[in-house]
Amino acid sequence: MLTIKNSIYEYNKDNVPEGYCDPESVVHFLTRDCFDGQVKTEQDLVEHIDFSHTNPAAGPLYINGAEPGDALAVDILDIQTADHGVIATFAGLGALEKTTEVRTKVVPVKDGIVYFNDVMWPADPMIGVIGTAPAGDPVPSGYSFCCGGNMDSRLICKGATVYFPVQVEGALLAMGDVHASMGDGEVCETGIETAADILVRVRLIKKFHLNWPVTETADAWYVNTNGRTCDIAIQRGYEELQRLLMHAYGWDATDAAMYISVQGRLEANQAVLDNNNTDEEGDTFRVGVPKLNFKPRLMAGYGEEL
Repeated sequence: MLTIKNSIYEYNKDNVPEGYCDPESVVHFLTRDCFDGQVKTEQDLVEHIDFSHTNPAAGPLYINGAEPGDALAVDILDIQTADHGVIATFAGLGALEKTTEVRTKVVPVKDGIVYFNDVMWPADPMIGVIGTAPAGDPVPSGYSFCCGGNMDSRLICKGATVYFPVQVEGALLAMGDVHASMGDGEVCETGIETAADILVRVRLIKKFHLNWPVTETADAWYVNTNGRTCDIAIQRGYEELQRLLMHAYGWDATDAAMYISVQGRLEANQAVLDNNNTDEEGDTFRVGVPKLNFKPRLMAGYGEEL
């Protein structure tokens, strides 16, 4: 099995692939934590780390036959984390930064259980950074954009499938920034940051246009978007979900809008209410609808069955 372990720090069409595979291949990604190993103890505060080496993404992986205008499907088969992770707060960052101090907390993760102070809960590993390369300017792996990146959706976990726009030959898939557990919004800018082994299957949908990544869970479809403000991110999600519903279900724009209004789901991925100078630094949301077994799949509306 192919293992991808070298990391990049930006999604870039000029990145040299670490490996090549055919569609339907299972690939192992060996990822480092978001701090790239710079935070090891509770005495290591994030204000002292090198931020040019954060959010490393293992890759890129070149998928043979992937061409601009296709969609890349990534099935998350398994995520195995290290036996601990760290949660950190930042000076001046996060929704609650005015009431918190800079602190690092090392959190054990033993036998699938997270231990935080005097409480515990089941670990729920998820991938924070995952995406394909943009056709335009490079995007740092700590940011989100139309091909993915730092989306920080807790639904990108074992059992989910994430679909990405392909804008360059080979797609150039890369991933990292795993959290052993993370809440919606990622309020203090970190989850339980940890190294991890990820097992995925990659598939292609030929000639399927996507404007934003889509996450498929057992019971729903979600469009993942970003924006300089929450409103911008949410609006983009509604528009893409409307477009996909119209194509897959054969509805017009008004019926699709009505359906989203009565059946839509709106959830925060990362919404920490910071001041953002660009969309890529901004908030990330997911906008979804339930799966309907008697209707066509949202991601197979162009005649390609998965």
